[in-house]
Amino acid sequence: MNSFKTLCKTLAISTGIFLLSMPSTYGIPPKPLLTAKTTYNQTGSWDATYYFTIKLPESLANWQLQQFVLTQIEGVENIEFNQKNSFAFVETSGQKEKLGITLAKSPNQPQTVIVTFDQPVSSSKTITIGLKPFYNPTSEGIYLYRVHVISSGEKANNLVVGTARLQFYNNFDDHIFYHW
Repeated sequence: MNSFKTLCKTLAISTGIFLLSMPSTYGIPPKPLLTAKTTYNQTGSWDATYYFTIKLPESLANWQLQQFVLTQIEGVENIEFNQKNSFAFVETSGQKEKLGITLAKSPNQPQTVIVTFDQPVSSSKTITIGLKPFYNPTSEGIYLYRVHVISSGEKANNLVVGTARLQFYNNFDDHIFYHW
């Protein structure tokens, strides 16, 4: 029985290493969603910014990014974003170039926010979207977003780029116990 468990573990590890080392020519594209993070992960915080940074694969060299779409797929509360304090920029050679954006909620899906760029952005650039929530959720936990991008042009393409994960914690320490 022990040798069977060892064999299963070895096969699982070997398969994982093989899949991680496969080049994108095997049909597994590199993950374009680079990071998702928040400046404050305490529940109820009023001063947080959520940063979503993407770089689309080189194979999409002629692609022009028009929209960045976030759909909340997990989390107790629906997080609302402040249009006037949200922003986007591209980073090239260490310089940040601000991009004009507009935020809109999807009329069909209330947990979806659509970021539309004033001008299409080349896919070869690293793009960061800074979304300002009105406040962090008051319920702690993991909040997941399905992220996809939409190209400009008459034949707009929709590309799922991954899942973004943010985690929020209660802003008080409930792990302190007093002993009398």
